[in-house]
Amino acid sequence: MGRGRPKKLLDASKKNYTKEEIAIKKAEEEKLYNYPRLDFSIYPVGLLEQAQVEWDRISNYIQELPVSELDQQTMIRYCNYSYLYDKASKELDEQGFLIDGRKNPLIDTVNSFSKELKTATNDLGLTINSRLKIVNPQEIEKEPDDPFAEMMNEADNDD
Repeated sequence: MGRGRPKKLLDASKKNYTKEEIAIKKAEEEKLYNYPRLDFSIYPVGLLEQAQVEWDRISNYIQELPVSELDQQTMIRYCNYSYLYDKASKELDEQGFLIDGRKNPLIDTVNSFSKELKTATNDLGLTINSRLKIVNPQEIEKEPDDPFAEMMNEADNDD
């Protein structure tokens, strides 16, 4: 059974909802913020010591997203795999792609870590595509397509 498309927040969706659908969607979205926020001031159990640097770095950027204590394991996974990916990549760079004429096994390790990292970044909203599903695309200022219509809207607002 497939998971279907991931849900988008109401403001990020381009679908025309009915008033009832809007009310339901807003109620669902409000629940995202009802959970305790993830506390980045302490390092959780399971976070590798070397991954604490990434935990601290990412905490500065992720505060605006609805990340709660429920997401802690995903954050741990992201930080751990970020560290492991960097470490394996450096080792692969030192050893080279071939060992005795054969593919270095670290290539498979790096690929595996990369896939895990990609999954965690998507789950947390750390990629541009996943953020666009959270952020209202109308928050991005864009020039009016029709200057006359814009002028008329301004005139209507002055009344």
